[in-house]
Amino acid sequence: MYPVSTVNLSPDTTRVDTSFGTVDLGLLSTEELTALLERFQQLEGVRMVQAEPHLILSGRSGKFHVRTGQGKLFLYNARATVEPYAELTASEIITQLDRESVTTAPFASLTDTSVPTTAAPSRGIAAAILVAGLMLNGYTIYSVFYTESVNHKPAVTLVTDGTERASRQQEIAGTYATGDRPGDRVIVVKPDNRVIFSEIGNKGSIGENSDRFQLGKRGAKYCLSTAESGIIDIQNFDTVVYYRDTYRRTR
Repeated sequence: MYPVSTVNLSPDTTRVDTSFGTVDLGLLSTEELTALLERFQQLEGVRMVQAEPHLILSGRSGKFHVRTGQGKLFLYNARATVEPYAELTASEIITQLDRESVTTAPFASLTDTSVPTTAAPSRGIAAAILVAGLMLNGYTIYSVFYTESVNHKPAVTLVTDGTERASRQQEIAGTYATGDRPGDRVIVVKPDNRVIFSEIGNKGSIGENSDRFQLGKRGAKYCLSTAESGIIDIQNFDTVVYYRDTYRRTR
């Protein structure tokens, strides 16, 4: 069974509209999820770009977003907003959900289970491999705990005053970037509570990832608390910080 939510979609994924918002469909079986993905895959139209509909899926390997376009399904790692996507079929997406862990997108082959055979290494080589493996495992454990600490969403006090919220969101709205070269990351803050993440050189809307936010405060500073992507800290109205990276206003 797989936890599934729809975003800007009717529960049966046949209609697109921002008024639907996020709907929790609960746990779906393999057959139900396959049918849902195949219906979603058939969606087309101008409203697709405007509403940015997508599915939120969870499985053994993690949490994912699924988008569609031109009759195809695109799988994104929900925890890495600017990571490349994988073009997969409905059955391949379910296979990916059932994997023990997620690989960097585009995901590695889902069917390659071959194991190369090699001659037995000498004791010296085996010892070197063992030491390297221990060092790698240590680094991996450190990386996991470091990532968890960075990704942990801190307590945020939401701004409830309508006048203050509207005024500040209008001031914060704009485009921010880590630089101006290919590979630098971009955050676009919209006055309508949308935030769009992308990467310079990654053309086309399918390479973008969007989320919804609420204006809040951490101490004396404003921030954007997103539904899926963590906290964006507002240092001032020309600078924001996201996952310890500094983004400066470009327009």
